[in-house]
Amino acid sequence: MDKLHIGIIGVGWPGQRHIEGYKRREDVEIVAVSDVNTELAQQIVDQYDLKAQIYADYHEMLQSANVDAVSICTPNFLHAPMAIDALDAGKHVLLEKPLAHNLESGIKIAQKVKETGLVFMIAFNNRFRPDSKLLKARIEEGLLGEIYYAKTGWLRGAAEFFLRGWFTQKEKSGGGPLIDLGVHMLDLALWFMGNPRPVSVSGSVYYKFTDVMKASAGQADVEDLSTAFVKLDNGGTIVLDVSWISHIKNPDEVYCQLFGTKGGAKIDRHTGTEDLDIYTVVDGVTVLQKPEFNTWRQRQPGYMLYESFAGETSHFVDCVRENKQPESNIQHGLDVLRVLDAIYKSAESGHEVIIDTNL
Repeated sequence: MDKLHIGIIGVGWPGQRHIEGYKRREDVEIVAVSDVNTELAQQIVDQYDLKAQIYADYHEMLQSANVDAVSICTPNFLHAPMAIDALDAGKHVLLEKPLAHNLESGIKIAQKVKETGLVFMIAFNNRFRPDSKLLKARIEEGLLGEIYYAKTGWLRGAAEFFLRGWFTQKEKSGGGPLIDLGVHMLDLALWFMGNPRPVSVSGSVYYKFTDVMKASAGQADVEDLSTAFVKLDNGGTIVLDVSWISHIKNPDEVYCQLFGTKGGAKIDRHTGTEDLDIYTVVDGVTVLQKPEFNTWRQRQPGYMLYESFAGETSHFVDCVRENKQPESNIQHGLDVLRVLDAIYKSAESGHEVIIDTNL
């Protein structure tokens, strides 16, 4: 079998996780790496023992007939131009979340995906965590019945803020924790619920710790907390809470709780603890199923996280080879972006926002 030739655009933390994922596949070769910081790119090529050409300009890399597909792992505001350029160059694309830094740019990507017919996947890595995959399998078996309500969120403690650069600049990031963390949790909840379409949103955003962010990052004009109530076309509801800076017990609290007609479930991660609980009722008694990932390898720090990146990159490779639609496709990425856009608009107007999924 001929190897699939991959190019990596952006070799920061996400790009390195993509490289590690691809290297698990014997039928893949990373042949090109592009980053404006060519010194870092060379360091990464050496670190991972890649036989890859280094490009300072990603346009030059896209001109190479030797590259079949690309991973784009760059700041949010670069997603749309880079993804569109890659598709125009005939490359299949795995794009880091979010789809884009604003809805207008996301729609442009969607139009280009439709025009080219190439494989396009959004890197929603949390779908590929072993605990998420196990829960999704139980849901598809019917264990939870109809999932009609979800509470999900990602909160960081008040002493945990560490972001710099473009993350805190709305023009480049598109927003704060809502577009950074909320994108993960919204997608996960929607995926567990069977990917219903969002129809309306009521949301609020808060700017209570701007001084804290400016002291750390120098410039900050994004929210530090967002909350939203999302209605879905199947009658379901999602409640979302995300924050970079909150006075909470743990440094990090990540959760997705599902309410179904036959059972419930909760993924709960905080302070090094990663729990998955599934609840059902048998003969009038609540039964707790608590799957344990307890092999030596599964007990290693970061196991769930690193497996998620390996899973998503492997799925992308399979989709390219088999010319099939990825699990996390352009519609899913665009629907999440529609919700984020509606939350900001609802917060500004003080009213519920109706989502037009025909855009």
